[in-house]
Amino acid sequence: MASEQRAPGTILLVEDEPADARLLIRAFTRAGVLNPIKHLFRGDEALAFLEGINQYADRREHPLPILIILDLKLPGMSGLELIRWIHLQRELRRIPVLVLTGQKDDKFIEAAYDAGANSYLLKSFAEDEIDRVVNLINNYWLSLNESPLVVNRK
Repeated sequence: MASEQRAPGTILLVEDEPADARLLIRAFTRAGVLNPIKHLFRGDEALAFLEGINQYADRREHPLPILIILDLKLPGMSGLELIRWIHLQRELRRIPVLVLTGQKDDKFIEAAYDAGANSYLLKSFAEDEIDRVVNLINNYWLSLNESPLVVNRK
């Protein structure tokens, strides 16, 4: 059973595979996650969103996320490059970044953590495994974890 959510705010999902994104978004819905999910396909598009530039300039319409979930292999800018950039930005570096990827190689895992990722999870296409991962994300990152971003919004 999922924990009751208390963390308001948007989840940023950066995933270039539409089918993978749909599976994840449906799993968040099944888990009872009420947070809006902003899905972007490209790393450079996620950078523009996080910077609040171009079509993302209005922060009331495009607020900073409380959680970022991204793949490593993204068009426009890799997930690793995006994580490194996030951790150089004072206003963004405290946003938890979860890598959700099919890359099981130790060098990718080490590189993601070295870049500043908070978690590294392997993608699965089995619905029950996706549900398990999403429930864990919900229970920990959206319910139990004390985020400085949420504290500052109260």
